[in-house]
Amino acid sequence: AFDNEGCSLENTTCSIAIFEIYGGRIQDLLNNRNRLKVLEDGRGEVVVAGLEEFEVNNPREFLSLIERGHNNRTTHATEANDVSSRSHAICQILFRDKSTSKMKGKLSLVDLA
Repeated sequence: AFDNEGCSLENTTCSIAIFEIYGGRIQDLLNNRNRLKVLEDGRGEVVVAGLEEFEVNNPREFLSLIERGHNNRTTHATEANDVSSRSHAICQILFRDKSTSKMKGKLSLVDLA
């Protein structure tokens, strides 16, 4: 169900979170590679416990966080590439109502190793 108000810069915040899955570990790429846990909440929804979201206010902040997360990924040299990503990375872009913090939308971008 959509409200008539819709999504706008006046009533919506945008935040980003990036984590990687590597060797059975889940790490927050924007928060000192802190270890995370994947859990199921009471409604059967999958939740990444401990994942920190960072609010962004303009494209420059957004791209800066993307670059920071990318630079923190686990990499190793391969025959084909000196710096090859070895992890699965998930970038979540979240939109929330400014007054209630209720989730309006979430886009998950996945980069497989």
